[in-house]
Amino acid sequence: MFTSLRARLIVSYIVIILICLALVSLASVFLLSRFQATLVYMGLREAAVPTAYQVYRLLQQDLMPEEIVKLLEEQAEKQELRILLLTPRGQVLADTQGNWTGKQAKVDLDETLKDPKLPYIRGRLTTPGGDTQLYVALQAAPLRLAAESGESQRSVFVALLTSPRRGFRTILKDIASRFLQAGLVTLLISIILALLIARSVAKPLQRMTAATEEIARGNYDQTLDITSPDEIGRLAASFNTMSREVKASRQAQRDFVANVSHELKTPLTSIQGFSQAILDGTADDEVSRYRAMEIISSETNRMSRLVDELLDLARIESGQIKMLREPVDIVKVLKGCVEKFDLQAQEGNVTLVFDAPALPLVTGDKDRLAQVFTNLLVNALKHTPPDGKVTIRAQEARQTQKETDTTSTVEITVIDTGAGIPPEDLTLIFERFYQVDKSRAGKDRGAGLGLTIAKQIVVAHDGTINVESVKDLGTKFTVSLPIE
Repeated sequence: MFTSLRARLIVSYIVIILICLALVSLASVFLLSRFQATLVYMGLREAAVPTAYQVYRLLQQDLMPEEIVKLLEEQAEKQELRILLLTPRGQVLADTQGNWTGKQAKVDLDETLKDPKLPYIRGRLTTPGGDTQLYVALQAAPLRLAAESGESQRSVFVALLTSPRRGFRTILKDIASRFLQAGLVTLLISIILALLIARSVAKPLQRMTAATEEIARGNYDQTLDITSPDEIGRLAASFNTMSREVKASRQAQRDFVANVSHELKTPLTSIQGFSQAILDGTADDEVSRYRAMEIISSETNRMSRLVDELLDLARIESGQIKMLREPVDIVKVLKGCVEKFDLQAQEGNVTLVFDAPALPLVTGDKDRLAQVFTNLLVNALKHTPPDGKVTIRAQEARQTQKETDTTSTVEITVIDTGAGIPPEDLTLIFERFYQVDKSRAGKDRGAGLGLTIAKQIVVAHDGTINVESVKDLGTKFTVSLPIE
């Protein structure tokens, strides 16, 4: 029935409000019960003043007490009260219930005559039937009596009596009606507030749901302009970030497929063309056939390297390849890489410089770190002209991560004196298949995956890799690895 979030929120608010009102009612009844007698006296006093005035007006009309009481019987029954007309000595002149008339009530009302500041007296009386009742009495007016009584006039008091419980119930009934009215108003206001609160929560969620469904259908241009500082606003900001990342990821997948297709298409075209030349006899001499087979072999090796690099990158990104976490002498790793390329540097007339003192150990995978620096050296030697220089240097450094948090790292730089990288390419060189020199062809042309793999390996070691370059002056790659 209540399937939507808005409906559940509103129902929850209403239930909570009703429970709170019920608890307040019970607490009010409990607190009022402790002042039961006081409340009954207050109710009696409130009713006694107009009744005394009414009696006074009737006495002014020369009505006898019995006649006055007859007129007050309906009022007394309606208010669930007993009305007595008394002399100051407590003699009952008239009783709305009749069975106390002419008898003596155990109450002395002369105190009010002696102390004019005391407007009324109150107390407990026992009725002829044996019931204990609370009363409030106050003077109504002087009363003229018959001449044979021996007195020309006496004061008449009006006393209102009620059972303590019945009086308390009457007061509670009156309070309950007012409390019910206030509760209904409060409930109405609370429901309106609940609707507004539920709307403020549900509406953004509905918009997020609609945007999510659009993304599921392939429409990735979805953003939410919810800027509130609460959890909904933070959720909307996270959604926008997710939407951008999903869009970028999908675009990267499309680019990846396009790039792989392009990289595979070129060698496949060469293999197909030269194999066809051999088959149809176009390569009819030994030299042509050898050249065709050489190109087929080269392109096959190139495709094999591309597939190996793609698999390597996929395994690293997916976490299938677990990097070893063991102490590594980075100087020894770098020295091995330099020795491996020393002959290639000499053949290209490039000076290869290695500068690394004894350094603390780092934690990582020795073979994977060697793969990073091998890739950097290959690129440096490839883009450094004859008579140029490639320098690989290592040193200890300190990096400040926070205002009070510094970490020690080993910083390795690979510097070449090549043509440099254009500024517009610096932020893209770690992307898959990105190549700065797109005109390079042949066996020296890579697939553009080496730097991507190198970055993934460095990140897996909790390190960083950065690049700086100045056109026509050279390029510097910097790798920072945390010390063990």
